[in-house]
Amino acid sequence: MHLLVVGINFKSADVSIREKLHFSNEVNTKALNMLNTYQSINGCVILSTCNRVEIYAAVNNVETASYEIIDFISTFHSIPVASLTPVIYKKNCREAVVHLFKVTSSLDSMVLGEYQIQGQVRDAYFKAKDSQSTNSMLNKVFQTAIQIGKKVRSETHIGDGSVSVATLAVDVVKHIFTDRRNLNVLLIGAGKISKLTAECFKKEFENCNITITNRSDASILADSVEGKVIEYSQRIAAIANNDVIIASTSAPNYIVCRHEISMMQEALKGKTRIFIDLSIPRNIDPEINKIENCFVYSIDDINKLIDSNLDKRNLEVNEAEKIIENISEDYFEWYSKQFIMPTMMEIKKGLVVLKQNTLDLHETFINKLDDMQKENLHILLDAYSDKIIKVIMVNLRKASTKEEMISITNTLKNSFTLDINE
Repeated sequence: MHLLVVGINFKSADVSIREKLHFSNEVNTKALNMLNTYQSINGCVILSTCNRVEIYAAVNNVETASYEIIDFISTFHSIPVASLTPVIYKKNCREAVVHLFKVTSSLDSMVLGEYQIQGQVRDAYFKAKDSQSTNSMLNKVFQTAIQIGKKVRSETHIGDGSVSVATLAVDVVKHIFTDRRNLNVLLIGAGKISKLTAECFKKEFENCNITITNRSDASILADSVEGKVIEYSQRIAAIANNDVIIASTSAPNYIVCRHEISMMQEALKGKTRIFIDLSIPRNIDPEINKIENCFVYSIDDINKLIDSNLDKRNLEVNEAEKIIENISEDYFEWYSKQFIMPTMMEIKKGLVVLKQNTLDLHETFINKLDDMQKENLHILLDAYSDKIIKVIMVNLRKASTKEEMISITNTLKNSFTLDINE
């Protein structure tokens, strides 16, 4: 059985594509159940975040499973396969495992060292596990990934001073509004990202006035940042009284549209309005950019502001990669044993049959032996069989990489026959 990952991320597709392939919490279980109906899939986990949509699957045939996963994505989201081909990537076996480990450790993140991805991987795994969509291999590889993520964060400084979408959003505003006093900010949404964003604004802007609106109760967040709450239905009207509007919700469509802003231009009084959309799918209509003095920033626009000079963290990246390499070896040792040991047991059973066939061929000689001699002969032949198994395993480990070891073991399994009568 192999690990296969099929997906897209911020490197292969922009937000306009990623939002179409997003799996929300509401559809996650349905998607897992549908994916598991494909014959090639023996278990799966769906990881869907702002910057990536990846499906991890335990499969026997990589080629067949790759085709079926792409078919699933196409069917579930009603997107032609031809549209997916240019942006989708596939990784399998060792490459897929190391990819997951790097994702969980934030080495594959647009924001190096960001901590949210570790929790997102953990949540994706537990959702799949609760839906009975995982198997022993997926359990092991995701548990190992979570272990690596924790170890990288605790034993390196890769996350020290790291930026986030919240801090980047604040940086955008700081470049536009040089006066850091009395800024009025409207937050649409009351989740984790909204909380981080509100805290960043309170820290960076003096007397920052924060207004929060959400479909459900937002009073806890408002109290924590000394903000106020308004009804969700009042969100558009409130834009007139705010300089910055930030959306971070799980809504599947635009909740701030161009025609709504166009109708209130007189109320906006020609002042600059910054709209920052931190949601996937997007919540703010990008067409608002065409309205005078209105500027819309998507999650991709925000991420492009990241400082590309990462030299100061190269040492931490190297340390993180060493941790991944060391724990990866433990995982691949476990994985190879899962594959090799059953094959060795089959070969051992074959040797038992060969032993018995050999004894039967020499029955006349065997009958001349007393009971003690017969027992010693059986012990000798069994020891010889065990020695053969040990020699095979030692030489496999000594002469091969883990991938070659598995390949050779597979060849042994296919070539060894029990039907030997000579």
